[in-house]
Amino acid sequence: MPKTDRMTLRRANWPDIDDVAALNADPEVMRHVDDGRPMSAARVLADEMPRLIADSTRLDQLGVWVARDRATGGFLGWFTTTPLDGSGRTVVLGYRLRRRACRQDYSTEGVRRLIEMARDAHVSTVIATTPAVDTDCRRVLEAAGMRLSRAGVEPAGLPATGEGRVLYVLDLVADDGAGVLELDGTLVRS
Repeated sequence: MPKTDRMTLRRANWPDIDDVAALNADPEVMRHVDDGRPMSAARVLADEMPRLIADSTRLDQLGVWVARDRATGGFLGWFTTTPLDGSGRTVVLGYRLRRRACRQDYSTEGVRRLIEMARDAHVSTVIATTPAVDTDCRRVLEAAGMRLSRAGVEPAGLPATGEGRVLYVLDLVADDGAGVLELDGTLVRS
């Protein structure tokens, strides 16, 4: 089971539904997600949980991982690396954490661990998008070694979330860290 200094990561599953529902009901947590409104328990049951557990049988450490505090077992949130296409060479990194977990910098710790797991799975490129105004998330991605690639992105294969997003890229195989990735017909340098 993957872990960090302060977290245990395990595959998302149905027993996590109450914790995920509480996380998605928090307006502050959801302010940069979808339409910025909390998610109803019915939507968590119908849409969110099936999405989170869809990759639970993967053997390559990609997919969704629920994060729990190693000391208390308390739910912190989840992290994910989702293949952008069938090749699995490029993954989209994401996370959603309780507010107190973000304030205690669990986000950087978890993002770094998922990047290590992507490297172990022979992924070549990790990408992430976030709203340009979400400076906390941008700091996390930069602290984990990801580089700002461009603004105003809505790459094919990623959920459309509106204007004002930025793309971060981390090339895991380039010697100089300046790899090139093609998204939606556009070349971007990491």
